[in-house]
This record gives sequence, C-alpha cells and structure tokens, in this order.
Amino acid sequence: MENKKIKPRVRLVIIKNDKILLSYVKSENYYFYMGGKMEWGETVKEACIREVKEECDANFEFKKILYVRDYIKSEEDEHSIELYVLGDINKMEEIEGLRDNEFGDDHWQTWVDLKNLGKIDVKPKGLVKQILKDYKSGFKQGAIYLGEID
Repeated sequence: MENKKIKPRVRLVIIKNDKILLSYVKSENYYFYMGGKMEWGETVKEACIREVKEECDANFEFKKILYVRDYIKSEEDEHSIELYVLGDINKMEEIEGLRDNEFGDDHWQTWVDLKNLGKIDVKPKGLVKQILKDYKSGFKQGAIYLGEID
C-alpha cells in the first residue's frame, strides 16, 4: 500500500463590520477561506496564528472551531480534514488587496460584504448559507460536522 496521508488544514472565518475576509484567485475567478496545512507539532490555534501572519501580517485571535469538513478527491490523491475556525484579526483596510506572496499576482485577500456572499463563487459553495445563518445567531452552536460538501 502506498504511503498516503490525510492532511489537516485550518480555514479561517473572519468577519468584521458585516464583511468576511476571503482569498481571491484571479486566474479561476473564485474565492476561498484563507488558511492552509497544519505543520508538524502545531496546535490548531498555532496554525491559525501562523497562517494569518503569513497571509496578511496580522495578529489572529482564536475564538472557536465552527465546522469540520472532509475534502476527499481520490483522483487527485487529495484527502484533507478542514477545520473552519472563527476568529478576529487586528487589521482591516490595510489588508484589502494584499497579495499572497506564495502565488504572486494570482491570489489576494479581500473583504466581501456578507450580503454579496451568495452572489460570488466561494468554495465550498455549500458553506455560504450555513455561515450566514450561524452569523445571524452569533455563532452560538458548537462545532458542526459538514462531511463532504462542495
């Protein structure tokens, strides 16, 4: 059997002034929740702090784990567990349009008005309604297992 590994990833849900922070991919015209792979020996909280520092040079305040998603694409040898984490950061306007150095001019961070969230291509699509519903109730629920959603 091949040595295949499941990759844990953190995805950040950061909302300020009724806007959510997303990463935009210009070449494919879609948005996704900022974050990335956890590193060996790192806690979930430490991974969130590191990812925010790397992607927008801001400080992250961990609040809670909102969702757990299975991301399995066997044909691409991809199997990840994504933890969607609610948090806050200490910047707003300064990070609008900030390029992600790892991807050059193709990825950047952007604030999207929550009322426009359903009108754009955000991956995973199945999470948009859930986030909007839970935001209205103040994210009072515990972590929700989403399974495999697109």
